[in-house]
Amino acid sequence: MTDRVTLPFNSRVIRNRYLVSNALGNWDFLEKNEFQAFHGLRLKQGTPLFRRLYEKGLLADEHNIKTLVDDYRNLNANIFHDTRLHIAVVTTRCNLRCCYCQAHTGAYQDMDITVASRVLKNIFDVKSPCVTLEFQGGEPLLNWETVRFLIEQATKINNGVKQLQFSLTSNLTLLDDEKMKFLTDHGVGMCGSLDGPRHIHDHNRTFAKGAGSYDTVVKNIHRFETAFGAKIGLLPTVTKHSLPYYKDIVDEYVRLGQSSIALRPVNQLGHACAQWNTLGYTAEEFSEFYRKALEYILSLNKKGIFIRERMAAIMLEKVLNKKDPGYVELMNPCGAGRGQIVYMPDGSCYPCDESRMVGDEMFKLGNILDEDYEDLMHKENLLHLLESSLMNLWDYNSAFAPWMGTCPVVNYAAQKNFVPKIWCSAVHKIYTAQFNYLFEKMEQSEENTKIFRQWIKKEGVYESKK
Repeated sequence: MTDRVTLPFNSRVIRNRYLVSNALGNWDFLEKNEFQAFHGLRLKQGTPLFRRLYEKGLLADEHNIKTLVDDYRNLNANIFHDTRLHIAVVTTRCNLRCCYCQAHTGAYQDMDITVASRVLKNIFDVKSPCVTLEFQGGEPLLNWETVRFLIEQATKINNGVKQLQFSLTSNLTLLDDEKMKFLTDHGVGMCGSLDGPRHIHDHNRTFAKGAGSYDTVVKNIHRFETAFGAKIGLLPTVTKHSLPYYKDIVDEYVRLGQSSIALRPVNQLGHACAQWNTLGYTAEEFSEFYRKALEYILSLNKKGIFIRERMAAIMLEKVLNKKDPGYVELMNPCGAGRGQIVYMPDGSCYPCDESRMVGDEMFKLGNILDEDYEDLMHKENLLHLLESSLMNLWDYNSAFAPWMGTCPVVNYAAQKNFVPKIWCSAVHKIYTAQFNYLFEKMEQSEENTKIFRQWIKKEGVYESKK
């Protein structure tokens, strides 16, 4: 190849300029006259614009093609490795009755040692050198013996062979000093649910008899930090009740010393379906909440108060660093099965967290008591699920396509079809609005871009979304 060629691209007007991007994740903002020259294939070699677009990776020749391919590989690293996130649902029991949660529906089950041992086999059967074992529920601390068994045995079996990490997602109400010490001694990353200050959290997350859980949660957060020197990552779930209180929620996280907050919508799955009129909102309503919250978070950063929004940081890691943060729903195809896998207490196996909540066994891959990891990964229903998430099929002309993903399970639950009407998808609307906002802010000022770069300099851009 002797001539430099224009790679296929998509475009979108952002404020008064054109965002152009290609499938390799390269992009730039162009003025109208620059865009016309680029779009009309009228670029002149040797001009400043030509050199800029070449350096940005929007033009290719024999000298930069290897770099462009490497960029694509880094941006889509998930395609080239086995399942890294293994979620053990050690119990379906819970001591809370949260308004949006599925844990208090159906028969209760606890994972026994036999099933837990098969989970361990699967973890060490995968070829990936990096593996995370995450404990979920219900409330996983209600089956503490199985949690201990899995951590101790996985550490013993591993013996340094894999880069093995543990994480535990909890409502934080059952933590005591014994559990805190064990978890910190074994390097378990803790993730807890806190929906905001007391008046929001206690509206959403109550004990079985109706009392709010806020005071217990905050007490244990402080205890974990002061007595054991460890931070608990916190996650809010945004319900309709939360929408007016974006400042209150962010301020609560700042008050508790959190450096990040993940503003995640509630999904219309499981128990939340029956409560949707009370809990839910449109994609447009959530996107407006998100925009207001991000404006407030940016204003805090400009005052020297560091806090980042985690989904924004995940997206920016892809856009600015051309790196794959490992976030399942922003993989293309989605990371169901490939990026994460879920083991239920009875050994039933699902490709992702959302798929176990639908109440439909069509997503079930099998049972680890009967089948090995390789058997599960070749199930026809998994292949159909991945195919239905290919953004190249559904929104191939979006300027955000290089970084975009979707959740085929949520799309199916809403549309009852594996062939999604992508522009009717709440997930797609929200992701599109989020990407659009981030590019707007970067186009608006270099100060915003500098703040965004600080967000992705911090370690641990991606933490469990649950």
